[in-house]
Amino acid sequence: PTSHEASAAEFSAFQNNYLCVYLLCLFSDWLKGPYVYALYEQYGFTSDEIAWLFAGGFLSSLFFGTVVGALSDKLGRRNMCLVFCFVYAASAFTKLVNSFSVLFLGRVLSGIATSLLFTTFESWMVSEHHARNFPEHLLTNTFYKQTVGNGVVAILAGFVAQGAAVCCGYAAQFLVAVPCLLAASVMICRWRENFGNRSMRLAETITVGVTSIVNDSKLL
Repeated sequence: PTSHEASAAEFSAFQNNYLCVYLLCLFSDWLKGPYVYALYEQYGFTSDEIAWLFAGGFLSSLFFGTVVGALSDKLGRRNMCLVFCFVYAASAFTKLVNSFSVLFLGRVLSGIATSLLFTTFESWMVSEHHARNFPEHLLTNTFYKQTVGNGVVAILAGFVAQGAAVCCGYAAQFLVAVPCLLAASVMICRWRENFGNRSMRLAETITVGVTSIVNDSKLL
């Protein structure tokens, strides 16, 4: 093959590997949506208690989302992708326990995982894309396929979650996510590690982020 064909084949392999991993993780995330409220109701919690459970996840994501970028830069983006798989699997197992404190911990873990899912994976991919000297315009192609794939796995997850709930109960959909996360983690272990600005302090990172948002009306 020519050098151009070899480069195209290398990019295709890289893109397919990334999309396979990321879409497995997105599929796992979408599985939690359809019946989580029904599960809490089945466990006998009041609407106020359920509201607190949801708030715990959202506040966890809000807080952790401010620091996850800096942690990924310092500790390694591939490592933090593996942390996502572990944290999300742990969150899934908490759904088997009819205890408010355990389920609240699960929501906190889910919030942490959500922050990792929507930041760390793309950061790793973009950095690796540049490190391999792939053409800049091909990033658009990856993001396009990622967005379309997200819609497809969201629909598929709805059907799978419904089937699992009908067959085995409302907690089953969360356990379906575990083998998907395991498969994704095995592939992630083969990724090369990359880092961001490891010298920037956490407080400095947060300050830069807040300043960027405040000074750009579109971001705000």
